[in-house]
Amino acid sequence: MNDVIDTILQAEARAEEIVRAGEQEAGRILAEGEAAADKIAADAQARMLSEQEERLAAAEEAAQSRYAQICNEGAARAEALRASCEDMLPQAADMVVRKVFGE
Repeated sequence: MNDVIDTILQAEARAEEIVRAGEQEAGRILAEGEAAADKIAADAQARMLSEQEERLAAAEEAAQSRYAQICNEGAARAEALRASCEDMLPQAADMVVRKVFGE
């Protein structure tokens, strides 16, 4: 009878050992899973920030290009206006002289 009780007690002790080992393994797996999830989230955030910086740089480059284009177009129009007015300079000077001197 004592042998049966000893066998049962040994079986219970082994079962408790198995449960403890399983709980430890579950804790380890959970910790690894949480660490992996944290790494995935950090990697995703880093990727998002990198892509955001790339888009911002591309937008700034496009804006600078458009700004330069607008400046060049404005300078060309100003030069064309100046050139077209240059031909009228002698006439304008004559008109001013007539107005000032009443001729």
